[in-house]
Amino acid sequence: MSIGRVLAANTAVQVVGKVISTILGMVVVGMMTRLLGQEGFGAYSTANAFLQVFAILLDMGLNVMVIQMLGERAGDTTFENRAVSAVFSLRFWSALIILSIAPIIAIFTPYSSDIKIAIFALWASFFFTALNQIVIGVQQRHLKMHVVAISEVAGRAVLLAGMAVAIVQNWTLVPVVILVSVAGIVNFVINFLIARHYASFKLGFDFAFWKITLMRCWPIGVSIIFSLIYFKSDTLILSWVRPMSEVGIYGAAYRVLEILTTFPFMYAGVLLPIIANAWARGNKEQFSNLIRRSFDAFCVITFPMVAGMILVATHAMILVASEKFTASGPVLRVLVLAVGCIYISTIFSHAVVALDLQRAMIKHYIMIAIVVLILYIKFIPIYGIWAAAWLTVLSEAWIMLVNIYMTLKHTPMKLSWSVPGKAFLSTIAMFSAAFPFMDRSLGLTISIGVGVYTIAIFATGAVTKTMITDLLSARKGAPTADEVG
Repeated sequence: MSIGRVLAANTAVQVVGKVISTILGMVVVGMMTRLLGQEGFGAYSTANAFLQVFAILLDMGLNVMVIQMLGERAGDTTFENRAVSAVFSLRFWSALIILSIAPIIAIFTPYSSDIKIAIFALWASFFFTALNQIVIGVQQRHLKMHVVAISEVAGRAVLLAGMAVAIVQNWTLVPVVILVSVAGIVNFVINFLIARHYASFKLGFDFAFWKITLMRCWPIGVSIIFSLIYFKSDTLILSWVRPMSEVGIYGAAYRVLEILTTFPFMYAGVLLPIIANAWARGNKEQFSNLIRRSFDAFCVITFPMVAGMILVATHAMILVASEKFTASGPVLRVLVLAVGCIYISTIFSHAVVALDLQRAMIKHYIMIAIVVLILYIKFIPIYGIWAAAWLTVLSEAWIMLVNIYMTLKHTPMKLSWSVPGKAFLSTIAMFSAAFPFMDRSLGLTISIGVGVYTIAIFATGAVTKTMITDLLSARKGAPTADEVG
């Protein structure tokens, strides 16, 4: 089975699972916003953003590094068992310590008692999500993405059922965030129980391996810490200087962004061990080919998604979150530009990891973090959510360009603009055809957009029948180490 088909098969599984989980996620967001209102959802967004700061601090790049290490030593079962156990243990102990500090610090903040209690209630969600990232890394190495899809859908389904009860019982913020934690635990447990069949997750203290791992991943960890500044400071600063209702409006749109951006990271996680192995073996042609094809595929997906969301953002937010969140629609139109940048950037950021260029990236993350933080502090108190949204776009576009530049600079690869150009032209045709209907009907706008884009990408040759045939003919199951390596 060719590597292209391996990626295609696993991507197809992810797409199906992600479509289902995204729909469930949108429904859950709608139920939350209707139940909690602007201020309540603003409080939820604040508690979530507060804990995310600590979650990103403990990340240390472990989930990315374990995928790269397993890819480099594909087929070495002894190494894999030790690596997985050691990294899982390191994540367990660090998460236990760092995340437990967060609720204690929250006690001394000026936040309301509801937000402080919500931070305590969300602890389990963040703890098990942190562990789940390592488990997902193992699933990605073994190309078992159907398991990841099933566990994510199951977690969302549990949350959906819980929210139905919450609405009937008219629960408030704290019981709702407890439901979020329960759903996160369900997601982790399913992933973990299945992954145990082909990986070792023994808790321990492998200090020697921890040292090796941290020496390799510290540049990623430092980069993540600085990316945290521009990724989450906007919501926190908003919560300090603007009304909680405004935080809720921004948080609803931002939640859509977070749901939409889970897919590229899942795909890139499958891609990383393959390109890391290719580069380690000196197969630059295979490395370059995989990056180019991934870039082409993401352009075909990203361009219409961004254009389509610009068309339907307001109607979509009303449908998802109710008319109370109509103001979130224009904000989403801006934030979806950041979503597009994240999609493209993810391919090249993982290429940078495979090329072991993390150290060279640190200065760029520091520069972006400092500049964006200064702009946040200066403009968010004045312009509120609009400053937060546009500066989010600026930061993501900046880091996307840096990742592309670093990849092209250190490889013989040259990008082809044939498929991206055809996808762009097809997107223009889609946007032009659907634009007259954007204020009339959400369903009609989407139907026209999808129909025109589908016809256009086949007419221009951006997508061919051969590509579809290859995808559909890809056999099920993970390839062997020899096939990936």
